[in-house]
Amino acid sequence: MNGKESLVLDTNILIYLSKGEIDFKQITLDYDKLYISVISYMEVMGFNFGNNVEKEIVEKYLTSFEIVQTDMEIANLTIKYRSENKIKIPDAIILATANKMNAHLITRNITDFRNIDRSVILKSPF
Repeated sequence: MNGKESLVLDTNILIYLSKGEIDFKQITLDYDKLYISVISYMEVMGFNFGNNVEKEIVEKYLTSFEIVQTDMEIANLTIKYRSENKIKIPDAIILATANKMNAHLITRNITDFRNIDRSVILKSPF
């Protein structure tokens, strides 16, 4: 990789980070820019963590990411994805965010995003 790639993290990756099941440095090593969708921010901050330590870990990691707000470009891509595919709105917003930011998308659930937007490279940490 040329060191100039961008990465969007799916909500489930943030949760795995909080539980220590994924190594942050390993999954972000090749990326200069790290993003999460505002929808991932809402999902993870509303997640029922097993303990306060996990939530504190997520809050620490959140400072590493630029939180991308949903705008009309993301909204229109989300509508396109939903009208052409069976995809949940939060997933469509996250995928549209990766498209807008010209970023790879890392997720545990690759099948949720497969064959919807081939311009977005999907990654799995497992």
